[in-house]
Amino acid sequence: MTKSELLTNAIANMTNEQKAEIFPPITRKNFVVRKSWLGRNQVITFTNNKGQTITYNHDEALKVMLPKLSILPCWAKRGYWSQSTNAPKNVLSSDAIMSVESTEE
Repeated sequence: MTKSELLTNAIANMTNEQKAEIFPPITRKNFVVRKSWLGRNQVITFTNNKGQTITYNHDEALKVMLPKLSILPCWAKRGYWSQSTNAPKNVLSSDAIMSVESTEE
């Protein structure tokens, strides 16, 4: 078994509380999903081009996006997908979104 497989198995056997301790919420400048982050239950916050701060659950967002991602060359080659302007519409209307707050006054 490879180191990557061992790590994936160890993460899969953790509770969400344990995962939150190891993978605390992060803030990024863009919306992103990565193959290597699947299973972490990672919470990510970013600000879109409309000035909204969006917090999402990475695993839930990836589940929504996977049917489309699986046919994209960039996903097959690099294992991640990102967008700086906003989250995809199908993710915005899903349970992956934990909160949306307007930062403009």
